[in-house]
Amino acid sequence: MHKAVTIPSRPTENDVERRTLLWSAWAIVLLLTLPEVVLRGFLQMQTGWMIPARIGFLIVIATLTFMWSTIRPLRGLALTFLVIYGVEGWLFGTLIQQSAFFDNLFGANANLTFFGERLLRIGAVLIMLALLLVMGLKRHDFFLTVGKLNAIAEPERWGIPRKAETWPGFGGRYALIIIVLLLLFMVPGLQPPISLSSLSSGLVLFAALCALMNAFAEEFLYRAALLPQVLPLFGKGSSLFLIASWFGLAHYFGIPMGITGVIITTIGGWVFAKAMVETHGIGWSMFLHFISDFTIYLVILLAGGF
Repeated sequence: MHKAVTIPSRPTENDVERRTLLWSAWAIVLLLTLPEVVLRGFLQMQTGWMIPARIGFLIVIATLTFMWSTIRPLRGLALTFLVIYGVEGWLFGTLIQQSAFFDNLFGANANLTFFGERLLRIGAVLIMLALLLVMGLKRHDFFLTVGKLNAIAEPERWGIPRKAETWPGFGGRYALIIIVLLLLFMVPGLQPPISLSSLSSGLVLFAALCALMNAFAEEFLYRAALLPQVLPLFGKGSSLFLIASWFGLAHYFGIPMGITGVIITTIGGWVFAKAMVETHGIGWSMFLHFISDFTIYLVILLAGGF
């Protein structure tokens, strides 16, 4: 007697729509990041025009969501990216920072300018918060709570982690690993080299304050605001990879920079997003991001400042 043969069912209309949306979301992410990496990073071309180009691209995508039902579910993603690139990147990151008003307040030295830049990111957070509330999202929808700090870090098929464990265990090990990696990649190449003789409580507090502001701003803007736009559409696995890849590619010109920076920040972005989703809050992701930024900022300050 022959065994019954199971014939795979054809993809449903919902499966096809989901794949179309996912590929469309990937197209948006890659078009927002890869052109500058290629043009500026590899071809050494000036890319100052990229900011208005990205804003125009996102306005077109947002408009299309009102006209093309297939990509309508991506409207929230397009609008969220529009705040990131239009408000944080252009309004606060370019227009205000290049103004005489900003220069008078924060232009005395490079460290003060850096602090002013972190402060402006908090302004972008407030505008993003207003957008999310207008969308009808509630505080728990965009993870604006500490969350369950002892939640389970779920195992992943690629082994990070290999088995279920609590976030204090998994997150604690990640924090130690990222500190070591950042020191290994940053310290040997610094010119001038770091000087421990310049270490002071004021320097540590300044690095901590800037790291705290930056960690909160980036976790809110780049994960808490973006994840609610994709999680209901693609589920946890695809959403984490999508948002982490955008975060990594967008940091090609960050610290550390280049391919190394992309790899480190993509992994970091994935861990931060995983923490946010699994703990249902911003607590763990913000702590891990703070540790990373604090390490980077303190090393730079010990080497002479920004």
